[in-house]
Amino acid sequence: MKHWMIFMGTGGIAVLGGLFALFNPASAVATTATITGLALLVVGALQAYSAYRSPSLQTRAGAGVLAVLAIFMGLTLTFGPFGDGSLVRLLLGLLLLGSGAAKVWSVRHLQRDQIFLPVLIAGAVSAVLGLIILTGFPGFLANALGIVLAIELLSVGAFMISLALRRKRTEDPA
Repeated sequence: MKHWMIFMGTGGIAVLGGLFALFNPASAVATTATITGLALLVVGALQAYSAYRSPSLQTRAGAGVLAVLAIFMGLTLTFGPFGDGSLVRLLLGLLLLGSGAAKVWSVRHLQRDQIFLPVLIAGAVSAVLGLIILTGFPGFLANALGIVLAIELLSVGAFMISLALRRKRTEDPA
């Protein structure tokens, strides 16, 4: 299996999970959070595998940290929060902020590449959502957790699909 296919699969699963969570507003937040948690578990596992297969230590470390955070958030959302939920809020905010920073960092040297703008926007969306959650925007997390998680999964999916298409182009030159 080529490396770009892992990115494409991860992005596809994230987009499907995000769309399902976004277009399921009638469900309770718990259902949306559980579905998003399961999607985060799969994305985290695939990202961990991708980190394992990465050639450089810097890429491996960054992807590994995000994979661990995604898996922990997936477990927390699937099986329920630990404690009073403030840990979930803190970790979710840090995950989103870290995810946004990692996206922006990863694309910093590709300013003339086609994926620059989509990845930059995905990173900015993740970082802004993370900051909103960390600052405790009044009532935002309680009323919009499912939507926040859906938007993040869509952002992660767009990022991973953009990377997959770029890797495919470099791995399979036509």
